Amino acid sequence: MSGVRGAVFGGPAVPAWPRRLVGLLLVAAVGATGAAAQTPFALQALGQNIDHGDARDMGRGGWGMADRDTLTPGTRNPAALADLNFLGLFFNGYSEATTTSGGGLERTTRRAYLPEIRLGVPLRSRQVVLHGGLCLKRSMQFETVDPIELEHFGEPVLGWQDYRRDGTLYTIPLGLSWRATSGLALSGAFNFVRGTIQDVITETYTEPLGNYYLANVREQKDRMTGNNFTLALLWDGWRALQLGAAVSTGYDLTMQRTVALGGVAERATDRFTGAMPPEYRAGLLLNLPRTWRFGADLQLMPYERFTGRPDWEPDLRDEWTVAAGFERPLVFRAHGRGYQKPWRFGYQQRQWAHTIGGAPVREHAISMGTGFPFRNRLGTLDLSLSYVWIGSERDNGWRSNSLRLGLSINGLERLVL
Repeated sequence: MSGVRGAVFGGPAVPAWPRRLVGLLLVAAVGATGAAAQTPFALQALGQNIDHGDARDMGRGGWGMADRDTLTPGTRNPAALADLNFLGLFFNGYSEATTTSGGGLERTTRRAYLPEIRLGVPLRSRQVVLHGGLCLKRSMQFETVDPIELEHFGEPVLGWQDYRRDGTLYTIPLGLSWRATSGLALSGAFNFVRGTIQDVITETYTEPLGNYYLANVREQKDRMTGNNFTLALLWDGWRALQLGAAVSTGYDLTMQRTVALGGVAERATDRFTGAMPPEYRAGLLLNLPRTWRFGADLQLMPYERFTGRPDWEPDLRDEWTVAAGFERPLVFRAHGRGYQKPWRFGYQQRQWAHTIGGAPVREHAISMGTGFPFRNRLGTLDLSLSYVWIGSERDNGWRSNSLRLGLSINGLERLVL
């Protein structure tokens, strides 16, 4: 689609390791079943970027590239996983309620995300770690309903057209993280990129009452496949300053298309390739007095280089993200006498990879969060709360406001190969 169509608001809104592992996987499965509609901004191109950082990252504004946490290392920079001493399972998820307004109308939608599950297995404690998992990168899901009003052989024909889009683009990373020196950790991963985009258009006629105009259904599905590499580093050799960076290479995203029409047995297939751009990420962390820390991250994907989909290319723009915030981290007191509760807050701004109404789409978020350690320091449970606003009625035709609750469970087990 070259833009958001139609009357978006016209229709209805559519302690033992085995026990611990099973429990975490059940929580993950429940979180994955709550998907519903997003915002109309996700109707175009590859939809919206899904932030795969955990609730700890989200609560402080979305940064974490330069963070080294020896209790439960974050996964935003996979080089940090080199410090794992125990086997770790990392689960990140969040849910949000979104109100979208435009043209004097308003619609509320709800959705749950499971952006990332990752497993880290130390091959050599705090030096070499094998890691893999599943990471959601982009998502698109929304439904519009438009009225049909036309004349056929002098006879008025009325009905409605339902357009539904659903899809995800995700990666399955498999890599190694290595603590090269006391101040430098490195990581390399091979990423299997997979996904689908499904567009379904249904036309239903209600007038004339004779009902001899049959419903039309057109279903188009693009199955996407590709592969790329991610290289990352973490420099934490200085007391006051830590630095992190990562690059994911560009790659060819092959799209196998199948088109089916209702009432027609034959299916049409097609195949084309889109040249996906690389992704660059960098961050810093400053250790401040009284155990506070300041962090900031930058992310860039130059989508203006994308080729292979002429219907998308005129609307694509370079995607970038800036995130910054403060954190008082979790600190255990001496002699096992409790801990200092973490507090986090921050701000993030992102430009989406495509325009709506000819204007760039900007996303802003302000966040806060906290967390709690597990017994014997074997992981953490973190929470975040964010207020997010996307777009502008004046520039894009719509504005979406979201309240987002994030949850991450990072569990460790004393099992070392």
